[in-house]
Amino acid sequence: MVGTAAGSDSTFVRGMAVFSAIATAALYLLGLAAVGLAVGEVGRGADSTPLRECRDASQRPRDAQVSAHEVRFLPLNVMCRTTDVHVFTSPVVPSWLNPALTTAFASSLAFTAGALVQTNRRTAARSRYGRGDGLEDELAAPAPGR
Repeated sequence: MVGTAAGSDSTFVRGMAVFSAIATAALYLLGLAAVGLAVGEVGRGADSTPLRECRDASQRPRDAQVSAHEVRFLPLNVMCRTTDVHVFTSPVVPSWLNPALTTAFASSLAFTAGALVQTNRRTAARSRYGRGDGLEDELAAPAPGR
């Protein structure tokens, strides 16, 4: 049978994989909500077109008229376009969100890979030692010639 230390390590890695996947999903949904709220205001009432965040953005070229916006989903942002073909990013999505999303996604992949490696090693050890019988004794015993 696999020792409790190996089992708790495996549980920790799987738990971190699940946690980082949930964090990734939560961050992405937060960004989608921010974009959805901003874009949802376009065309509703006076002074709502073009996108207010595009008109008020500090990155907007001086004296340029904003003509359109485009939502991008990877990385999550809203691109604003002016009548003279300049493109800039609106501040709808917070600047920290995409780096945090990338970090959470990368950690999710890393922890998932680690959990898969541990599972494969445990499965190989069980098949090698007959469903784990005597596994602790074999692992604890020194290798021949040492």
